[in-house]
Amino acid sequence: MNEEQLSRALQSVGQACFVKYFGEFSSSAMSREDVIEKLRTETGYTEASCISRTGHARSIISAGLAKSALNIVISSESARVTEETREQARQWLKALNS
Repeated sequence: MNEEQLSRALQSVGQACFVKYFGEFSSSAMSREDVIEKLRTETGYTEASCISRTGHARSIISAGLAKSALNIVISSESARVTEETREQARQWLKALNS
């Protein structure tokens, strides 16, 4: 996955969604179906949206680009990315670097 593909995949998930559900997306203990169901019940996204977001998020993580994605969120100037989301991304990045 190159930088452009990473950016597109992260857009498909949504930066805030990627950070908020990073634990679930990166968990090997949670099945794909469990993550999709959790997203659907907690967010109100359609099932198709949850399937897409989960697939893109897990592809970023399996490609070894979780840190790069979190850095994109941290440096994002999008109005949709709150300071709280950036801080949560920093915490995930810190945990990954430990």
